[in-house]
Amino acid sequence: MSSSPYEKLAWDRHFRRGHAIQALFQPRQLEYPVHDHQFIEVMVVVGGSCLHRTVLGPGRLQRGDAFLFRPGAWHGFTNCRSLAIYNCGFDLAILGRELAWMIDDPSLGRLLWALPLAAAQRGLVQMRLSAADLAEAVRVLDALCALSDFEYTSYRADHTGLLSQLLGLLARTLPAPPRRKRSAPPQHAIQEALRLIDGDPAYPWSLPELSARLAITPPALVRRFHAVAGLPPMAYVARRRLELATGWLTNSDLSIGEIGNRVGWPDANYFTRRFRGMFGMSPTAYRHRFGTGAQPHSTG
Repeated sequence: MSSSPYEKLAWDRHFRRGHAIQALFQPRQLEYPVHDHQFIEVMVVVGGSCLHRTVLGPGRLQRGDAFLFRPGAWHGFTNCRSLAIYNCGFDLAILGRELAWMIDDPSLGRLLWALPLAAAQRGLVQMRLSAADLAEAVRVLDALCALSDFEYTSYRADHTGLLSQLLGLLARTLPAPPRRKRSAPPQHAIQEALRLIDGDPAYPWSLPELSARLAITPPALVRRFHAVAGLPPMAYVARRRLELATGWLTNSDLSIGEIGNRVGWPDANYFTRRFRGMFGMSPTAYRHRFGTGAQPHSTG
């Protein structure tokens, strides 16, 4: 396939300016060290094999394996043998915009929020595609790859539609979600809460302020948000701050204290404790392991 803007995203961990959704086919994936991303990544294996190291442990990849990674869910490839994969990455900001409606869909809500945000999953969801589902996923991913050579804003609807098809296909491969009672009215308040939090996770959000903005009582917000996202709203704020922090740690030389301040936690010690609790290592250790070579100003 022709060179695409996603190549820079895949290797340098940066989105091309203005591109919120991008895709790439890699027919000969070489060994790649453990790394993380500052976007949500969908990976679909279409051939070959490798040892896949992930935040949940190692395993061998084969045709039909598919994964969704949120920021901080690191992975890498070794012992690759003719490995062929598709990657699709999209900015988390669109979860609060174009894809906000998905929070109220039982299957899509689990795929994008409830499952990867569960403590045991650590930001990763693994799926297995049937031959028919894999063929359909390849069709959609090929169409997304073809759009990579075009200016994003002119084809935003096409990108969003194709990404929705891909996510819908993946969500349908998951085990049936537990039945839940639908709240009345519909979850518009939860969609708006996601838009607000994802739009500015570093803002000093509090449950009373968030509830007031949404014209809903705090207990009702907590109950509804937990039911569809898998965790309470303030826990989601913390998760988004930690995901944001991984980007600063791996792509800047800002001090640990400054990064904590930028994501909404000015107390560097508190930031370090929260980070270690989520990722199992200090911010400094995370930087040394996954950083792009930037030298930190201080330890944490």
